[in-house]
Amino acid sequence: MALRNIESFPPSLQALIKQLNTLREPSSDELIQCIASCHIQASDLTPWATPHHSPTDSYGRMLVWHGGHVEVMVMTWLPGDYSAIHDHGSALWGAVQCFGEARHQSFELQGNLISRKAEQPFAPQQIRVIESGLIHQMGNPGQSTFLSLHIYGTSSPCSKITGSARIFNVPEGCIQTTDGGVFFDLPEEQVLSCQKGLCADVQLLKEQSDFLQHRRVKAKQG
Repeated sequence: MALRNIESFPPSLQALIKQLNTLREPSSDELIQCIASCHIQASDLTPWATPHHSPTDSYGRMLVWHGGHVEVMVMTWLPGDYSAIHDHGSALWGAVQCFGEARHQSFELQGNLISRKAEQPFAPQQIRVIESGLIHQMGNPGQSTFLSLHIYGTSSPCSKITGSARIFNVPEGCIQTTDGGVFFDLPEEQVLSCQKGLCADVQLLKEQSDFLQHRRVKAKQG
């Protein structure tokens, strides 16, 4: 179900959506080639930019298109914006094309212990695949706002493709699930479930606590 007639979209996004309609379980190479062949520019995404997103939100997010088994979203990253550490719920495959220099980290969960796996920064216009089960975090450590394009897919139609995404809330020592944005300090009404007992090392705890404090300061400033 499209939110609006895709004929009003920039040609690059029209081409992307037409190709995505034909994909069900693409390989990493197929998905990267699909996106790269559309030659998407940051300016193509500006109709869905949210540079004035709520300060309580960790970043801006806007659904562009939902096609049953796949959805396309645009995220807006102000300086200092960071997602919480998260996975992608029901999504089985996906990709991100970033139009700025983002910090990107992946993590692994062993029992109740979450730890940093790799640091994989984005270069402008770089495409990274989202593999099933990926736990990661994106953020903007710079001084300029940028956008990113996110594609999430399943093998069959699903109304909430990233529904029941897990948030690994390191500062509060719990794993939350949500159908919405993977934000720090998520309002209680947006938390579907909460599992206590998440652990992390001192360095990761301090880093994530600093991100949480930044978000709380922004929220107070309005």
